[in-house]
Amino acid sequence: MRKVHLITFGCQMNKLDSELAAETLADAGHIVVDDESLADTVVFNTCSVRDHAEQRVLSRLASLKPRRLADPDFRLGIMGCFAERYGEELLRKLPHLDFALGTRQFLRLPEVLERLDREASAKPEKAGHFGPAGAESPGIHQSHPRARHQGIQGFVSVMRGCDNRCSYCIVPDVRGGEVSRPAEEIAAEVRALALAGAREVTLLGQNIDAYGKHDNSSLAALLRLIDTTAGPDTGLVRLRFVTSHPRDISRELVETVRDLDRVAAHFHMPAQSGSTPILAAMRRGYTREEYDDKLAMIREVLPHAGIVSDFIVGFPGETEADYLATRDLVEKAHFTTSYIFKYSPRPGTPSALTMRDDVPDSEKKRRNNDLLAVQSTVSSTRGATLIGRRFSVLAEGESNRNARRWTGRTEQNMICVFDAPPEGDTWRGRLVEVEVESATPLTLFCRVVGNDAQEQPED
Repeated sequence: MRKVHLITFGCQMNKLDSELAAETLADAGHIVVDDESLADTVVFNTCSVRDHAEQRVLSRLASLKPRRLADPDFRLGIMGCFAERYGEELLRKLPHLDFALGTRQFLRLPEVLERLDREASAKPEKAGHFGPAGAESPGIHQSHPRARHQGIQGFVSVMRGCDNRCSYCIVPDVRGGEVSRPAEEIAAEVRALALAGAREVTLLGQNIDAYGKHDNSSLAALLRLIDTTAGPDTGLVRLRFVTSHPRDISRELVETVRDLDRVAAHFHMPAQSGSTPILAAMRRGYTREEYDDKLAMIREVLPHAGIVSDFIVGFPGETEADYLATRDLVEKAHFTTSYIFKYSPRPGTPSALTMRDDVPDSEKKRRNNDLLAVQSTVSSTRGATLIGRRFSVLAEGESNRNARRWTGRTEQNMICVFDAPPEGDTWRGRLVEVEVESATPLTLFCRVVGNDAQEQPED
């Protein structure tokens, strides 16, 4: 029996993988601990989307090297995208590392730890996401009801991998191609999570709108099945999904979100650029005009939907005119928020192999800061229009900054802060009706007006 501390970097999929790994370890008799100092095994679940994430992992691994060398019983390993990408190379360069497990091999953690403990001279372990002879890791797509689930929010992987080949992206190389789980299995897992106390469940996929395309199914059909299977008897309040590729999002999906009360009107639909030439260089598969059409379709069907986007500035060949087209998109689209990043080449991707990183870092920084300021202005203006509006907020618990205030999110995924319940911790996991009194670019400050009214759509 080992005491294992898991440290997670990156996306929600990585967080879910850490949760599944923790379950697998517990099922095998190990103890997952929150305090690193109490652990005799530390495992990093890693991200490789940006260089900064990789450097953070390497720094943390270096900080634990003295402990690993001084204590022969201490185990140090990595899993996830960084492990998938550099597994054998990492084990050569970092001899204090005991194992590296890829993105579809992390459920082998108990097996690997057992072998390392059993064999005094065991060699470091490395396994890629396809494993020996191209086989999937057993159980990676099986249902994991997580009966030990704690908290009001849960996550379910509905598919893994991505078939898109955006020129800047490493995900298909480290996550593999798209594989969808059976719809009935997903619906059963959502129901089990809800019965275990989850009031909001988020469905995860690198390209979730492509769910079921190889099986003559669709994300819209899956949402309808879950809505039926995880009925009112489970206590499920909200269902979300991320991330949507603009090319794959359909009118059927948006109409399904509109028609199902528990599915949140929230779309994470990364544009990445507002310039058609740059979108072509990125291999995104749509033009600026086509992205605008998708935005217009969502606004037509669901006028009150919250839409979030991602952008990369300073992509190879991006001119000032290209950047201004992106700026124009942010100004006009009224995104709830945008995640904005400076381009950095990822080794092995088409853009790194065939394009010159020709935008100076100083210019990338200027465009990044300018676009952040534009989005902040858009969010501030949008927040001001919401003053006096009422929303149903899923109460999550105490605010980190003020114990007398609580926090939660609207259907559109906007953060709300409001007065704590006078009767104590009785609102957690409930929909609380609030009225917006003031707003910042990121937060709505509200007063509680009731617990039963439905959210009023925006104009």
